[in-house]
Amino acid sequence: MVYGVCVAKWVSVALRVSSPYIPGGALHGHDYKVRVCVEGGLGGDNKVVDHLELLAQLEKCLRSINYRYLNEVLGTQNPTAELLAKKIADCLSGYAATRNTRIALVEVCTASELCSYYRAVVDNVDAPHYK
Repeated sequence: MVYGVCVAKWVSVALRVSSPYIPGGALHGHDYKVRVCVEGGLGGDNKVVDHLELLAQLEKCLRSINYRYLNEVLGTQNPTAELLAKKIADCLSGYAATRNTRIALVEVCTASELCSYYRAVVDNVDAPHYK
């Protein structure tokens, strides 16, 4: 059986993106709610991982992102919530491996609930057939 644990934390960033909806790629900011879910079996304590431990790991990853210029953090001229979700998943992957779990989902949502996410594909079982 697979069980899951999710935690969430807010992060604030400044960024510039290429978009027809933002005139001239204007500098602007976002508050993102970052939600992380890990999956795995139950340990001896009947938990996948402790919620507070996972939250502490997420907070550690967000320290290098919070109140920063996202273009620099992600190293791109067009930073997206999708890329931010992947960066957070990468940051948490070592922690997940030490707990015999996997990062099931990292979701990044604006305050107006526009969301993007990153989900790792496992053994091509979940592989979408996008072109």
